[in-house]
Amino acid sequence: MSESKAVAKVLASGYMLDARAFEIISRLPPEFDSEALVEKLLTQKATSPSEAKVITEKDVTKVMPQVPAELEQEGEIPFGEAELEVVADPTQSIAPAEGYEGFGKLFLDRYERLYSIVKGRLDTKNTSNVSSAKGLPPGKKVKVAGLLADRSSRRGNVEIKIDDPTGTLKIICQDKPIERAALEAPLDSMVVVEVSRGKSGQLFAASLVLPDVPGRRPVSSSHRVYAVLLSDLHIGSRKFLAEDFKRFLLWLNGGLGEKDLVNRIRYLVIAGDLVDGVGVYPGQELQLEEKDPKKQYQMAAELLRQVPGHIQIVVSPGNHDAVRQALPQPAVSVDLAESLYAMDNLRWVGDPTYVKLNGVMFLVYHGKSLDDVIATTPDLTYDRPTDAMKLLLRSRHLSPTYGKRTALSPEQRDFMVIDPVPDVLHVGHVHTYGELNYRGTLLVNSGTWQAQTSFQSNMGLEPTPSIIPILDLSTMKTVRRNFGAAGFQAS
Repeated sequence: MSESKAVAKVLASGYMLDARAFEIISRLPPEFDSEALVEKLLTQKATSPSEAKVITEKDVTKVMPQVPAELEQEGEIPFGEAELEVVADPTQSIAPAEGYEGFGKLFLDRYERLYSIVKGRLDTKNTSNVSSAKGLPPGKKVKVAGLLADRSSRRGNVEIKIDDPTGTLKIICQDKPIERAALEAPLDSMVVVEVSRGKSGQLFAASLVLPDVPGRRPVSSSHRVYAVLLSDLHIGSRKFLAEDFKRFLLWLNGGLGEKDLVNRIRYLVIAGDLVDGVGVYPGQELQLEEKDPKKQYQMAAELLRQVPGHIQIVVSPGNHDAVRQALPQPAVSVDLAESLYAMDNLRWVGDPTYVKLNGVMFLVYHGKSLDDVIATTPDLTYDRPTDAMKLLLRSRHLSPTYGKRTALSPEQRDFMVIDPVPDVLHVGHVHTYGELNYRGTLLVNSGTWQAQTSFQSNMGLEPTPSIIPILDLSTMKTVRRNFGAAGFQAS
């Protein structure tokens, strides 16, 4: 029986609930048997016919001995502890190989893992390798999987080149939907192309798809607890919106009301760029309040220490943090962020990282590759970041394109392959808020806490700062709160 049905049953039985009794019943966590509670309440009241037909807080607490004494003193209901599990963190596994050999191993691992994903799909399980299409006779079709090595225009059509360990194929895309699919697919991503050979011997594409994710129902928590998703604080920048963030901290400590919501928050996940760093872009030093990265992390610790201790904070790095730029990134080192490592409720992880929060799988990634995806894909823009995130999810890779603005490390394992499929993909970097559900995976870009910089202005980037999503892990639904200059606004 849900809490709302429990309340309805009490009222239907001819009893009234005083305000405190109503609050307790309506806020029951899932582990309480609300049906049994109502039966006990009604039985108790039935044995006292002389009393008014009003159920009070005292009546409720009589039949709820498991509720601790502080419930009556503080008016709070316990909702359980945070249950954090780090599933996959690249920090301890980073081991780059040398140059050409290293990148060869990286792309071979990428191909093999994505090929395995493709073979697991019903519609592409019979996909073959490149060599199998070399001798394809005219009139026959075969599905071939390979990494998209190149594309160009040829006589008004799009020509693509795919390769795998067995060879290379050039394929002509003539139909408009296939041309569009070829132009959307990120370079160096896995594609599955159904090909046929024309009379001239040229191969033509009959279809082109990405590995994609299956439609699925996301896992949810059995406890009604919440996670707040943040990114791109840029502490140390003159543009850091300190007053907005202080307003957020005040709210998080119950100082702006909404205690029922705030009391259920158990996680604060920060997807990179906790600090502004130094030397990240030309002229940045002119917009820094603090130029020492170590002191920037000390400033961050002073703020994050104000987060209630029962809230578990997870922090991954971004391109402004004091770690290497090449992906994957390790966690920020303890010697630079000692004050943050000293916090009992804060956990540093690398980028990207899989974590489970009360059983819900999160893939946390800062999002540097969104620059490349948006720049090279038709119709993608910075003000709709979830469209670009969806393309990465469909590609099953967080940073497919090599040689653009996003540096990749020549690791023997490609840590950027999206496997397993997460329940939540949490990304930042572009400073624009957005959320979208795609085939059961919730995509969230958590915006920023930094006002527009001159660099962003020159790039035409308009941030949407100080907005947070609060995710109910039991329903996988979000609500937003805006802590901007106009003041706290519920939405």
